[in-house]
Amino acid sequence: MTTGDLSLTLWVTPDTPIMTDPATFTAEYKAWQWELVLQYEDGSLPASSWSPSTLHTVATWYATNLTREQATTRYEQHFHRNRQRLTHRRDNAAVATDAIESVDGVWQSLLTKALEQAGK
Repeated sequence: MTTGDLSLTLWVTPDTPIMTDPATFTAEYKAWQWELVLQYEDGSLPASSWSPSTLHTVATWYATNLTREQATTRYEQHFHRNRQRLTHRRDNAAVATDAIESVDGVWQSLLTKALEQAGK
């Protein structure tokens, strides 16, 4: 870093920067939310992550980044897929019925609140 140069570079290895602009921190920080949305959509969300908190994060991401119709369609479609997958697990895997029931009671309201907060 030189005098007057406001860019910041953190290095993993001598020639691999991981962040070159402090302004990108928000985008990089929000990447964890995108990863959670991807897991929600592709069905790889671990059973241990099935919670109102996780669905709140997903609903908030949808409400912020999609139209109301797109957010509602994707949220509901993947909710039902994940719920089906988690309810009917293979190889005698334990089913976390308490977690499923806790989400069942609030999943719709989470998206409604997120859409209202996003002004949609």
